[in-house]
Amino acid sequence: MKIKIIISLILFLNSCYTYSNTINIPEEDKVTNISSNLLIYEDSTSLLSINDILNKPFKKHKQIVPNLGVSNSTFWIQMTIKNLSKLKHFILELSLPSLDYIEFYFPDSTDKYSVIEAGENLPFISRKYQDPNYLFDINIPQHETKVFYLKIISTEGIQLPIKIGPQNAIFNQIKNRDILSGLYFGIMLVMIFYNLFVFLAVKDKSYIYYVVYIILILLTQTSLQGYPFQYLWPNYPIINQYSLFILPALVGIAGMAFMNVFLKVNFYNRSLFKLSFLFATLYLIPIILVFLRNFELSQKLLQINAGLVSLFMLGTSIYIIKKGYKPAKYFLIAWGIFLIGVIIFILKDFEILPFNNFTRYTMQIGSAIETVLLSFALANKINIIQAEKEELIMNQNVILEQKVDERTTELNKTLKNLKETQSQLVDAEKMSSLGQLTAGIAHEINNPINFVSSNIPPLKQDIDDLKTIIKKYEEINSSSNINEKLNEINTLKQELDYEFLKTELNTIINGIETGAKRTAEIVKGLKTFSRLDENDLTLANINEGIESTLTILKSTSFDVDLLLNLNPLPEIECFPGKLNQVFLNVINNAIQATKENTTRPGKGKVEVTTLSEAKTIKILISDNGYGMTEETKAKIFEPFFTTKKIGEGTGLGLSIVYRIIENHKGKIEVNSIINRGTTFTITLPIKQQNI
Repeated sequence: MKIKIIISLILFLNSCYTYSNTINIPEEDKVTNISSNLLIYEDSTSLLSINDILNKPFKKHKQIVPNLGVSNSTFWIQMTIKNLSKLKHFILELSLPSLDYIEFYFPDSTDKYSVIEAGENLPFISRKYQDPNYLFDINIPQHETKVFYLKIISTEGIQLPIKIGPQNAIFNQIKNRDILSGLYFGIMLVMIFYNLFVFLAVKDKSYIYYVVYIILILLTQTSLQGYPFQYLWPNYPIINQYSLFILPALVGIAGMAFMNVFLKVNFYNRSLFKLSFLFATLYLIPIILVFLRNFELSQKLLQINAGLVSLFMLGTSIYIIKKGYKPAKYFLIAWGIFLIGVIIFILKDFEILPFNNFTRYTMQIGSAIETVLLSFALANKINIIQAEKEELIMNQNVILEQKVDERTTELNKTLKNLKETQSQLVDAEKMSSLGQLTAGIAHEINNPINFVSSNIPPLKQDIDDLKTIIKKYEEINSSSNINEKLNEINTLKQELDYEFLKTELNTIINGIETGAKRTAEIVKGLKTFSRLDENDLTLANINEGIESTLTILKSTSFDVDLLLNLNPLPEIECFPGKLNQVFLNVINNAIQATKENTTRPGKGKVEVTTLSEAKTIKILISDNGYGMTEETKAKIFEPFFTTKKIGEGTGLGLSIVYRIIENHKGKIEVNSIINRGTTFTITLPIKQQNI
């Protein structure tokens, strides 16, 4: 009997304690923070069910927002809610995205409890409301009281910021929160792209380290709000669970790497540089513990290592400031602001500071300010480096000027030698062309001259015979016997074959005349070929230049058919003498290539064709020689390249040809097929502009 009375008394006191924490939903259309009215029961066995928990003694937490820390226990939350408003449907919001597993129990119409499962261990898509925080529907008739339960399991620190309110009011707060989160995300994204673009422009590796650091900071901070789980890996709860431990460790490693590069730690203090690697390595221990499922120890080591690393980075930046490195001041200020945010956030976790919007979001605020300040620091670093470079350049000017003077003297000497060598090479090419020209002229002129000289002895003999006949006529006078003299003259004519003499004289004179004309043509061709007009543009007929060139080359082509297909051309503005040198080199090369092709059936052939177009003329020089390989074609216009034997060419002919055509704003193209021949196509403008 006594035991029953004691149990009844305990149940009564528990009932009174519970209902003293009744949560009233006011008539106003607003959100109510109910965290201070929660009753909590810790199930260290994690085996109790909802039926087991109904009669357990729940206790009120001493904080406004209960902080249960990191624990392996299961926590039950009891909420007694009375509806004083005219509405029936409300939303319960638990604003802590990092909870692993949640069960929300609500009474149905028969006062039996139904359950809704949620948490990071379940796919994000399983949630009714697609929000990083946990939202549950609550239905309470007007002026009635209902009791609700939350079952919470988490490897992260457990805090209970819980609100209740009408759906519209809750969603408005969520929208405002998302706007602020979007602003944070926008600032970080702008900083990422800004520093990435600067890296691409200046190639300073500090920027790429900083971009990696910002990305990891962004992922870490938004993971605390549940956004990566919602948008990046909604179907992979295991990634989200591990990321809350791995990402902070990677942030610490990236922060150390950025500090080393930005502050030039290796330059100023080798020992501090090595120590930074030790701290970075310590972050691997919490990562390993996560994969061993020891989340509680992993989080504690993360917090300890983060504190040590923060102090180390502050000390390092202060040390380098004393060394006179100005960008370290910006780093100290930026890192200090972020560290203040981290400290406030950790003090909130250790229940030293209260849980509120300020303590909850200080790391995001601090990281945003740090990111902007460090971007300014990097920009200032570029200015400092630029100033140092300018100072270095100024210090080197005197030495450089001395070296420039020395090199200028050497260069002038080298240039003088180069000009002399170039002049010698050009003279060698001219002498080579002159040798061909002289041999051709000598051979061509020799034929008509020999023809004239060989006709002179018979011409003298015929003239002497005529003089003998004339002398007989002069012997006739008034005292002479005319008939007798005439008979003597006729006899003499018969002896001297007077009729043949007249025919032979005509033949000899015609032959001498032909030789004289041929000599005149050769002289005219030589005059046309060797015009001295190197400095002035002249209107010229290209056909005449080609004909004069062939006249010069006639002696070298005695066993090659030279075919001319010269169509009427307009006179073009050019340097005729230089173009004649082009024709001489190209046609002579064609003749030589044709002669060397002994495998070809039939006689060698070189064909020259001219064509007129709208604004240009074309000269096609074709042969049926050996042809050229693609490798040879690619090199024929290079100076000193030749396929001839040593001593037979300078290797400058086609190089000079290319330069002359280029100076005329024209172009030269080569088409060649092995064992079939080669065609050079020269295109020249009719009118020259800006030459």
